[in-house]
Amino acid sequence: MKKTLKLFCYTALLLQLFTIEVNAQSSPVSSGGQAIGSGGTASYSLGEVVYTSHSSTNGYLIEGVQQAYTNAELPISLLEFNANVTSNKQIALSWITLSEFNNLYFTVERSTDGLSFSDVIKVDSKSNSANNQKYETTDASPCNGISYYRLKQTDVDGKSTYSKNIKVNIIPSEGELSAFPNPTTTILNLTIREAASKKLVYIIYTLDGKRIVEQKITNDLTTIPTSKLVNGAYLLQVKQNGTTIKTFRIIKN
Repeated sequence: MKKTLKLFCYTALLLQLFTIEVNAQSSPVSSGGQAIGSGGTASYSLGEVVYTSHSSTNGYLIEGVQQAYTNAELPISLLEFNANVTSNKQIALSWITLSEFNNLYFTVERSTDGLSFSDVIKVDSKSNSANNQKYETTDASPCNGISYYRLKQTDVDGKSTYSKNIKVNIIPSEGELSAFPNPTTTILNLTIREAASKKLVYIIYTLDGKRIVEQKITNDLTTIPTSKLVNGAYLLQVKQNGTTIKTFRIIKN
């Protein structure tokens, strides 16, 4: 009688085990498992899964662990991002998205060293779309010399992604930046168009690289005293945020 009771309890336990259905996320199903035996069937669906299979004479059992899904839709799919110098020394910026999902806005960022970036302009997303969308804007006050641009995308959750960096080089036109008289005796005049807004400095070096003087440039016309310089050749560099935008070879008589 005791053996019969134990057999009945064991059979009931197996029946209960193999008739339970475990439900997970309904869509999408990345993987799943199914147990088949004389007592019934148990099935379940999984996200990312680590599982082990157990087999016996009458059936088999697959055990798994469900984890969170990682195949979420990306906010944007970026086809291209471009930055080009225009004829009037501005930067024309454009980009194309293949699709957008919960994208909030874009930010164009600029750097003079490729490491430290600052915001240039913010552009709102047009809308959620599975089709190509083109954006265009302009940096009307770029830096002379080499600059780097990148595109920052921000979604509705506040998360951001970045494009690759694009390098551009604006060479100052003749007349925008000049140094005279050269050769010089007592003074050297340095002229730079719209100098106050460009955060510039000038540095005078000897030809072997020794720094003689460094000063900020705050006016379109800067007068540099040269009477105390030893006669010979020097290099005058104009820099913007650490980047050299012009180098003059100066002769002191």
